[in-house]
Amino acid sequence: MPKATRKTHSCAKGFIKRASYVRQTKKGKRIAVKERCIRDIGLPGKGFQGKGKGIGPLRKGELSKFGYENITKLSAAERQSALSKAVAEYGSLSVWRKLNAVQVYTRRTSPESSRLFKADMDWIRKTFGIKAV
Repeated sequence: MPKATRKTHSCAKGFIKRASYVRQTKKGKRIAVKERCIRDIGLPGKGFQGKGKGIGPLRKGELSKFGYENITKLSAAERQSALSKAVAEYGSLSVWRKLNAVQVYTRRTSPESSRLFKADMDWIRKTFGIKAV
């Protein structure tokens, strides 16, 4: 029997190779994802590096429970109403930091939403100030 070999091919300019991996669905099913070329959108050495590096992973759902989700489809008034509710529960500094983290992480992948996060950060600073509770 021939020995199984792993495909190693080079990628076109502007693309990088993503290694193969196994992911798990919400129902527990394991799916093997093959290696392939993906668009290079980052700078070397940027992003979450592990313990003690960067701003860390995000906690999902903390702002969406107030209606702050799909922000590109919400008006400024709807976003600000949701953020006002979040500030009442978490405080302005905490909400500002959450928005800052998402704004930084989406700067290259989704510039439009990153710009909206930045605008909302500025609105929180102007309206509530940046203070710990």
